[in-house]
Amino acid sequence: MFDLIVIGGGPAGLAAAISAYENGLKNILIIERDKELGGILNQCIHNGFGLHYFKEELTGPEYAGKFIEMLGKTNINVMTDTMVLEVTRNKEIHCVNTKDGYCILKAKSIILAMGCRERTRGAISIPGTRPAGILTAGAAQRYVNIEWHMVGKKVVILPVIYGLLWQEE
Repeated sequence: MFDLIVIGGGPAGLAAAISAYENGLKNILIIERDKELGGILNQCIHNGFGLHYFKEELTGPEYAGKFIEMLGKTNINVMTDTMVLEVTRNKEIHCVNTKDGYCILKAKSIILAMGCRERTRGAISIPGTRPAGILTAGAAQRYVNIEWHMVGKKVVILPVIYGLLWQEE
């Protein structure tokens, strides 16, 4: 039984786990579905992070690295490459990974820090059944900055505000 399980190893999850540890909880687990901690910060290679918290300008990976370094000075447990399948009313977390297989973990408290998702092509009403080359900004950023794939040489950005296409008059 864990005192706290944090689902999500991005900036919010890391900060929550570290803060809980600094405030007295010692039996903490972070569950992250990606292969490494850091969340969306890992693909944000531009500057602008860390000004408020660390008082210095950092890239996303540098900012995540600072939290991961802080995490390394604790005894907080981490499960990466782990998919959470269910969270029950009894505070049981059903998850799976290739190392441990299917697990049921029990916690006194749970923090959900899974970030957000961009809306899909269908959700923003881009027509057609096979719109080749249409990517969300986050998907394009991941392909270019993490996976090193060229997504195209000519780019059109279609801003969508509250489900409506934005138009200048």
